[in-house]
Amino acid sequence: MSPADQKRGVTGRTVRGAVVMLASRFLGTGIAIGATAILARYVSPEEFGLVAMVMAILAITRVLEEFGLGDAMIQQEVINNHQVSSLFWINGVVGFLLTCGFAAASPLIAGFYGRDDLMMISVSLSPLFLLAALGAQHRAVMRRAFRFRPLAIAQTSSLAVGAIGGIIAAVQGLGVWAIVIQNLLAAMTLLVGSWIGSGWRPAMVFSFAEVRPMLGYGLNLGASQFLNALTRSLDSILIGRFVGPAAAGAYNRAFQLMMLPGSQLNQPLSSAVVPALSRLQKNPEEYRVLYRGAIEIISSLALPLAVFSGVAAPALVGTLLGPAWNESVPLLRALSPAGLMVSLNIMTGWVYLSLGRTDRQLRWRLVGVSGAIICMCIGLNWGALGVALGLSVSRVTLRLPAIIYCFHGTFLRLADVTTVIWRSTLASLVAGLVTYFADPEGMAPVLRLLLQVLIFSATWLASMLVVPGGLNRLAAIRLLLANLRNKEEMVHG
Repeated sequence: MSPADQKRGVTGRTVRGAVVMLASRFLGTGIAIGATAILARYVSPEEFGLVAMVMAILAITRVLEEFGLGDAMIQQEVINNHQVSSLFWINGVVGFLLTCGFAAASPLIAGFYGRDDLMMISVSLSPLFLLAALGAQHRAVMRRAFRFRPLAIAQTSSLAVGAIGGIIAAVQGLGVWAIVIQNLLAAMTLLVGSWIGSGWRPAMVFSFAEVRPMLGYGLNLGASQFLNALTRSLDSILIGRFVGPAAAGAYNRAFQLMMLPGSQLNQPLSSAVVPALSRLQKNPEEYRVLYRGAIEIISSLALPLAVFSGVAAPALVGTLLGPAWNESVPLLRALSPAGLMVSLNIMTGWVYLSLGRTDRQLRWRLVGVSGAIICMCIGLNWGALGVALGLSVSRVTLRLPAIIYCFHGTFLRLADVTTVIWRSTLASLVAGLVTYFADPEGMAPVLRLLLQVLIFSATWLASMLVVPGGLNRLAAIRLLLANLRNKEEMVHG
């Protein structure tokens, strides 16, 4: 196979993988939204808040369970089974130690929040470390081999099984334990699906010398992810500790709605794009073409969703969570600028991971985390709403410097981003303004939401047709999907 054929093969597999992962994530989003809507009717904001307070601390340390070793394996041009097996055993030991450590720390967690009932919740959630660690390399194997269908099935199945179990438990009146059961069932299902889908089994071998070069990459990435998790969890910790579990519950649901567009789109696209960019790191032009195309896709999907979630916050909360969650409405709107930035975080993460620059990523994380902590601590003086505003201020202020710093010393330029996102950004802002001022406030939440979806969608599409080059970009996306279908027919025909 010629180099040109190899490049086309990488690009084709990336496109197919991205579409598969996005399709599965859209299904997963529907499951997550449906589960949230039902659970919110049976689990009170305070009960949600109790789990959120524990999960906030757990999330900070969960990044250590994989230690960045899955991405380290993917980034390597060549790797053997002994190395992957060695990484698996490292993940497993770390996951086991974290499980034991978190369970042992449960009295400290309960004492920190001043709630004895958090002790058993902490112990019950501690196996999440081990369950995730034991499947980390299996998921990395699928991503590296562009085997996205079994990965998508595993991830979607985990959401479905967790949602069903949580809903059954909630209907039975288990309250806070319904959320615990949902998380545990989802993690166990993902582990089983990862082992079945990958078809890979670890060998009973371990060689520290063979994986030592990857540990530096993994340690830098793990530390960077730890700092990012600290930023994402500190807000819930502060609110739970100084405001209370009811406010923590309302904030947690608003935060999850804010994160939904970015988290549901960024992760599946990253699974497909990062391995491909890693293969093209020595081909700058091919790298830039793939990078710009992937950024355009994410901006055309995530930016409109992020803007809409802020504009339609009252209807979203009223429809998905119900009247008991009205406190989440101003929180969701305050968090919407942060949601816009979360949708754009991916453009720097891909570069750091694919080019092996996790050391620079770690240094920038220190800057970003410091800014976010300062802003959130200042905002705490005004309660949960102040924390939300502080987070948004820090995210918006630091996004452009983050991109400039990330691209420094690489073959990428700021124009690689601005030239592909400005149309979707402008169209999303215009659609948001029109939808905000055309808000039918007197309607029932469901009808109000449906009408806002129609107004926003029509305005966004009209804006894309009007802006220079917008029609061509929509046609390019349509052509991309058509090419994808043709390639798959050729492969399976």
